[in-house]
Amino acid sequence: MVPEGQRINAGVVFVHAADGNRLGPHRMFVELAERLKHLGIASLRFDMRGCGDSEGEPAGGDINPDIEDLQNAINFFISKYQPPQIFLFAISRGARVSISALAQNRIPVSGAILLSTPFAGTKAAAKKFSSRLKEYLYKFTNPDSLKKLLSGKADLKQIAKTLAFAISSQKRYRFSTTGFVTRCPLFFIYGLKDPIVADSAVHYRHLCEKFHIPFVMTEIENANHSFFHYRWKEQILEMTENWLLKNMSNRDENDHLS
Repeated sequence: MVPEGQRINAGVVFVHAADGNRLGPHRMFVELAERLKHLGIASLRFDMRGCGDSEGEPAGGDINPDIEDLQNAINFFISKYQPPQIFLFAISRGARVSISALAQNRIPVSGAILLSTPFAGTKAAAKKFSSRLKEYLYKFTNPDSLKKLLSGKADLKQIAKTLAFAISSQKRYRFSTTGFVTRCPLFFIYGLKDPIVADSAVHYRHLCEKFHIPFVMTEIENANHSFFHYRWKEQILEMTENWLLKNMSNRDENDHLS
């Protein structure tokens, strides 16, 4: 999405979750892109391989293909629109892919907003599985959802996939590095009801302090991993706008970090 009738002040590349697509959870990416357009901020939303409308097989436990997809998306965005700055807006596995890309490669990115960035040990993986199971059990207390289940219309394959994905998060979301190549400001946002928040927030706070990466970390009360309530989404959109405007104005100050 490109601003109409005005110059491009910056660009945002959206990076979706493992079981998501370029729309974002509850169309969060679409709504944010529309708001940013009025601030002169262009945006790129894309589907990782094997997701949404993209061909190929999903990357699964190996995030390197997703990192490659992200770098290709950034390069395409630069070649087509030449935004003076690029920021990332990512959620869940997309946030994990983004921070891994920044750690491993020199990428022309001025900052990243990272929602529900996972780092999971055994305890967090078990909590995530339990939380997802409770969500499904709660859904089936709804008469319409229960009717779908009994009639065979519920997507049991997708439910099983989601639960398996949750329990395997320990292996996927381990993160260790001896260096950090692209050091730019990071904005972490977590929901306090997200089962990964305890391990993940502590880990990434320590990582940023260790490598002297400027960061802000905030938590939204009662919010879950995907921020499905419209009030939580509105909070995220407003905080993102404010953070971007602040860091766009600080571009020259942050250039030496990359």
